[in-house]
Amino acid sequence: MPAPRWMSQAASEEFSWSQTLGGTRGVIETSAPGLIFVIVYVATHALVPTLVAASAVAVVACIIRLIQRQSIQQAVSGFFGVAVGVILAAATGRGENYFAWGIVTNLAMAAVFALSVLARRSLVGFFYAMLTGLSTGWQRDLSLRPLRRRCAQLTWMWAGLFGLRVAVQAPLWAAGAVAALGIAKLALGLPLFALGAWATWWGLRDYSSSSVSSSEDGDATASRS
Repeated sequence: MPAPRWMSQAASEEFSWSQTLGGTRGVIETSAPGLIFVIVYVATHALVPTLVAASAVAVVACIIRLIQRQSIQQAVSGFFGVAVGVILAAATGRGENYFAWGIVTNLAMAAVFALSVLARRSLVGFFYAMLTGLSTGWQRDLSLRPLRRRCAQLTWMWAGLFGLRVAVQAPLWAAGAVAALGIAKLALGLPLFALGAWATWWGLRDYSSSSVSSSEDGDATASRS
């Protein structure tokens, strides 16, 4: 199972903002549908053209990648989120429900991250062990207690980031503030995600360096024996 994008650089020597965000195209594909939704809705106050415009942007992103024979994973992921939002908004006739799926998803993610820490199996620790090749029982190793604690702290951080999105967007959804919801979603989307990925890398970089050094020392010792 591949590590998620927010965790993929945790064991790297340097952090790449471009890689985290998926490059310029990734930023556009992720942000454009929501931005178009806000612009068209504010301009027209009509739900149908707004939903059509947002859907069209997501579809075009997928088509372009298919024509260029590139991976469409990120584009499809964005299209799925847009499609669910469009279906909910169209079915209920309420523009704010375009954002309901995102709010529910963030609530679920906050709960999953928090519960993983409470169960002493933090998600950051799980993916970090997978990236660095730590043994299955590493969480019981007393020498790795500081690493385990740091992984738990970073997992709580991610739970807090997801929770912050819910705390800001849920009241706006309840008030039917569609334009404000769109702005909040954009502001708390990629910027917050990138900040969380950087904080994860920064919080684990010392442990990554020491684990690499330990691995190299072990290989050197084995070659001399």
